[in-house]
Amino acid sequence: MAESGSRDGESRVDLHVKVLDDVVVERAKAAGLDALVYAPHFTHLSTIRERAERFSDDELLVVPGREYFTGTWSNRKHVLAVDPDEPVPDFLTFSETMGELADHDAGVLAPHPEFLTLSVDRADIDEYADRIDAVEVYNPKHWPWDNRRAREIARDSGLPTYISSYAHLRSTIGHAWVEFDRP
Repeated sequence: MAESGSRDGESRVDLHVKVLDDVVVERAKAAGLDALVYAPHFTHLSTIRERAERFSDDELLVVPGREYFTGTWSNRKHVLAVDPDEPVPDFLTFSETMGELADHDAGVLAPHPEFLTLSVDRADIDEYADRIDAVEVYNPKHWPWDNRRAREIARDSGLPTYISSYAHLRSTIGHAWVEFDRP
């Protein structure tokens, strides 16, 4: 396993992590990850930023993110913002959330499309393709058919794809990451 930062200018990044503590950092480093996007639900952006800074060091960068709940609890969709400038409230409509994020210097990801009752669908991705940077096509919480459907949605949209550990549990850290061709 390559050490962090030793892959000729490449970076391994897990773009969707919900838990963050010393064990998570240790597992990420052991897996050769260079960065994690720490994006919990229902946590204020200032708290996420403080935790990200506290757990970042020369070997592992923890990037603040936020997975937003949009719509109502019974009809919710998730959207993942990587390093947003300002907080955005949960439970705005999907359209309002996408509008808010358009004003931020943030990456916008479509996590777990059409997964259960809490995800963006094809129509959402098509409508906001100009604002969505990538579509998640694999995470360990998916069943194989969920991953196939996500790959199909991403292919049809023409958007880039990503995979993640979707880590709600420490044990999935290091299970999946995206490898970028630059540090």
